[in-house]
Amino acid sequence: MARSFRTRLKAFANTLLAPAGLSLQLTRDVFDMPGLLARAAARGLRPGSVIDIGASDGCWSLLARPYFPRATFVLFEPLTERAPELAQLEQRYGFRHIAAAAGDEVGETRFAVEDDLDGSGVVPANSDHDTRVVPVETVDHVVATHQLKGPFVLKLDTHGFEVPILSGAIDTLAHVELLIIEAYNFELQPGCLRFHELCAWLEPHGLRPCDVADPMRRPGDGALWQMDLAFAPKTSLLFKSNSFR
Repeated sequence: MARSFRTRLKAFANTLLAPAGLSLQLTRDVFDMPGLLARAAARGLRPGSVIDIGASDGCWSLLARPYFPRATFVLFEPLTERAPELAQLEQRYGFRHIAAAAGDEVGETRFAVEDDLDGSGVVPANSDHDTRVVPVETVDHVVATHQLKGPFVLKLDTHGFEVPILSGAIDTLAHVELLIIEAYNFELQPGCLRFHELCAWLEPHGLRPCDVADPMRRPGDGALWQMDLAFAPKTSLLFKSNSFR
């Protein structure tokens, strides 16, 4: 996601403030990721662990870190091309890199690699993409193995592969205070859920949509293409009142 100079400046200031347990909290009503994270932090969210699935080069975790300075950051990213960058973040910030895709069971899967790397992801068995085999871990297994502490922030940027990942995180979802998913208004692949279907899938698991960031329109016709959709527990104070005020 592109970052403006103001966003970079604020992120830099928050990096300096983080050792003191402080952060600049952006509460203005703007639909960008810093605004979403700032609103969550302003509501008092203090996660024990932040789990970044589809971490790429760690850019989202770097953006989120000033808002949750005391959290342990765990980054799922199976691409070996990203390993050197993530190793640097491990050394500098203590991030933990899980060199695997997330899924519903531990094992292996086919992973399509795009030229820009950012569009890469798990593909169906009948896909004609050029793929490689990568390891798969479940979120629940990683949480247990690494003894990660909740409450959790969980972020998915996984191009339609959300349900298998969430199915492998059922125990963790019970302790998630903020779930952020890059959600789509179109069916990217057969069986992939659109944003309203994700809402319906998560409702029985106790999570309701609470915020949105970075809506994107399709350039050809201006139709809503995707957004970062945030969810909170249905027991949250956010949902105690149905009043606008």
